[in-house]
Amino acid sequence: MARFFAKVALATLTLGFIGSIEAAGGSALNYNGTLCSDYVDYKVWAPPGVTIAMLEGGLINAGMNQTSLGQLKATLPTCYDYFMINTCSGTFPRVNTTPIANSPNSLNVDFACKSACQTLVNECALYLTAVGKQSILPNCDGPIQGTTLTVPPNGVLYQPDGQCNVVKSLGAAGGGASGNLSITCDPPFVKDPMPNGQTANKQYCMLGCCIKCPAQYYLYRDGALEKGFTITNIIRAVSMVFSFILFLSYCLLPDKRSHPSALILFFSLCVFLFSVVIVFPLVDTRAMQCVDEINPSTQQNNLKCAIQGALLIFASVSTCAWCTALIINLHLHTVWNSAWLAKKYLMLHVVCWGFAAAVTGVALGLGEVKWEFATLCLVSQDKAPTIFFYPMAAMIFPAFLLHIATFAHIARISAQAGGDSETMSRSTLSAGAAAVISHRRHVMMAIRIQWRAALMAVCAIVSVTFYWLFYFIQLKKINPTTLTVHIVNFVACLKEGNAHDFCADEMAPFLPPYGLMIAAEALVSSIGTVIFIVFFKTNLVREWGDWFSSVGYLCSGKRKQKKEQDQFFVI
Repeated sequence: MARFFAKVALATLTLGFIGSIEAAGGSALNYNGTLCSDYVDYKVWAPPGVTIAMLEGGLINAGMNQTSLGQLKATLPTCYDYFMINTCSGTFPRVNTTPIANSPNSLNVDFACKSACQTLVNECALYLTAVGKQSILPNCDGPIQGTTLTVPPNGVLYQPDGQCNVVKSLGAAGGGASGNLSITCDPPFVKDPMPNGQTANKQYCMLGCCIKCPAQYYLYRDGALEKGFTITNIIRAVSMVFSFILFLSYCLLPDKRSHPSALILFFSLCVFLFSVVIVFPLVDTRAMQCVDEINPSTQQNNLKCAIQGALLIFASVSTCAWCTALIINLHLHTVWNSAWLAKKYLMLHVVCWGFAAAVTGVALGLGEVKWEFATLCLVSQDKAPTIFFYPMAAMIFPAFLLHIATFAHIARISAQAGGDSETMSRSTLSAGAAAVISHRRHVMMAIRIQWRAALMAVCAIVSVTFYWLFYFIQLKKINPTTLTVHIVNFVACLKEGNAHDFCADEMAPFLPPYGLMIAAEALVSSIGTVIFIVFFKTNLVREWGDWFSSVGYLCSGKRKQKKEQDQFFVI
């Protein structure tokens, strides 16, 4: 195909013989050629001494034969139509039957339309550029190719609509650029349902064919993303169950709703909400991703996408907010021996839930909730940094630095405790020394009590940070605007008869790495499982056993019976 494009460029540059608008010389000939027989059915103007056979023979010798044109038609049928319209109208100008005023012996000639040239450039420049053949595209603001040779020195410019040679395909009715070509789309592409040169989706459709939704799935090896995201969906579903158990434990069991355990209660609730959104794609994944065969879901065209996306945004931000509260409380308690947050829960609720609701409201208000990646709707890639990630970063990264400061303090106190314990025990302690020992004991006790909360915060921060790095560095590669050029090469690879997996491997360097993408999604999906493992202990099982025993005791009526017996003895 590359050799064909190069030869066509040479042919149109050297053999597009056309005259001037008021052609005093030349002749009007019947077209008897073959290359443009589906486009030319009118009297053709030719320069003096030039015949149709000479023009067409030169084109054929330069490579524009039926075989090469057939290859172009099979690969890019719409571009073939645009190309033939521009080439035939330019190479074979029309002799207008309307005579020129005051020049009855001169031929009135219509030359190629500027609009046809612009259509070829606008619709096919991207695809020709992708294969490195942008040089064959005409300059629509310059002279028609070849006219500088026959009408020196300036040639003839492309003509405005209404005064030009309008050419259309003469073939059987069907699809195509001029409404006559039958477009066939090879899997995984489907025919664009919009007629007359329009398109169902400019991001996912080209030249009459559209890649099926979800588009990403068809750019990787067959079934790879479907299997990978099914695994991550299962991981998130397991996290949903574990985080729900943890939430119920801190909600129902005794002594779990007071400070500081209440912080873990609300954090586990947020993680449960973050995980429970997986219920939507588990029921019907494609219904969450796509509104029809071509178009991905947005909050405007899919109510389920709007609800799920809003819940995911709210849960993500609130999880970061309550994680930050946990870190602040750990720092205050460990370093400053302060329980300041114990009486500030009203403020925490307003800040944590209110901030999450505000971010969610902004995303919905701007209409930016849509499906673009994996199986869940979220904020669009274009607006996600501003609306979603930066507000969370404003909480989580200062909290991470505070967490580091807390552990640095713990490490310093632990080192001092090991080095000075023997000296302190052999001397009479002053009030200052006793205070130091007291603080060390407090720090060591705090870390023994709250190490689970500290580890949970670290796990949450690591998971979120890893996902953010993947999102900002790799995920932008799947933006349709970025991918368009590479999809053209992917289509060309399929048109050459190669297997889908072979073409997907050729596409792989321009996509996020498959393993890294699945790992990032799996990591954030497993947060619920991780915090359950961190907080699980045998006492939890015993407390649940006691709780069920007490519930059974209350439901059996024995408590009422015992109370009546006690009253009898009192009497």
